[in-house]
Amino acid sequence: MRNSDALRFLLRLACFLPFAGGLILIDWISLQPPVKGRFTHILDGAATALVSGKTIVSHADMRDLKPIWIEHLHSRRDVVILGSSRLAQIPQDWFRPRSTLNAALLAGDFADTVSILQLCLETGKSPQLVLLELNPTLTFEGKSYVAPALSTYYRRALLHYKIFSPVLLSGPLSLDGLRWDPQIFLHPDVWRISNEFDPGAYRMRPDGSADWDLTESGATPDQVDASVVSAMKRLDPTYSHWRATSRPGWFDLKILRAFLGDLQSRGIRVVVMLVPVHPAAFDFYARQGGYNESWIRQEMAARGITVIGSYSPSVARATRADFYDDVHVKASLLHRLLREGGIVQE
Repeated sequence: MRNSDALRFLLRLACFLPFAGGLILIDWISLQPPVKGRFTHILDGAATALVSGKTIVSHADMRDLKPIWIEHLHSRRDVVILGSSRLAQIPQDWFRPRSTLNAALLAGDFADTVSILQLCLETGKSPQLVLLELNPTLTFEGKSYVAPALSTYYRRALLHYKIFSPVLLSGPLSLDGLRWDPQIFLHPDVWRISNEFDPGAYRMRPDGSADWDLTESGATPDQVDASVVSAMKRLDPTYSHWRATSRPGWFDLKILRAFLGDLQSRGIRVVVMLVPVHPAAFDFYARQGGYNESWIRQEMAARGITVIGSYSPSVARATRADFYDDVHVKASLLHRLLREGGIVQE
């Protein structure tokens, strides 16, 4: 009886194999250049404009646009900036005479960082210096997949690190190659060449630095304070738990260590930047165990990697006037932290 039950289970399982195989085939096809090009041809125009030195305004997901732009670049850059929107404002001018590629992404996390760096390496754009921003948990709560333009690079990065994970299977089974931002196809003016800001969009310059609604808000420190305090009272429980967590999962930490080891083996200097959190938000999360950076400092010290800045506004000497919201700071503070860390000149 047991043998027959096991046989029936195996037969039922076999029925799903063609379906799973079909999904993997569809995902593979969607990532091939001729098919991918049908999804990305609109963004190809934006990338070409950026490469030619034009500033653009775009409504497209930056996690789709920036990888395509990097693929279009003709040469490597001395400095590559990796991270989330907290570093997106940093311009090339601060690093001159070194050339700079700001690859920080709005809503980007460490999986995106790994993917972007893999893209740079595969396309001959290996930098001399990586400026790396880290979140305490490395990932963003609720972000379940890597953007289509990055998914292939993420899988290849894990294979290069000799890290096998469910991602390598779940990616094809979840059709990452088809998860393009619908605005690419539905928005009549998804991007345009312009130096003027367009509410609801972001303005991206040829070095990859960007402005968006938040950086253009013009809110006073009192208004920011009120907004932060109000937000602390209305937090989603899942989001609140994520912000109050200071350590990554074991798998994400394993990837970070492999990532850093790979960069150092290539002779690429890494500088980690910790961006301060608004005083009211930091006090709120720190009381719950959030934004404790000790594990990051220990990991980097063991590798001889410089860490600049701090999540703590008091340690970073950040004032309430330095913030746009609970976690985003003004460019002037970023510039000061980079100067004090010896990464850029006056």
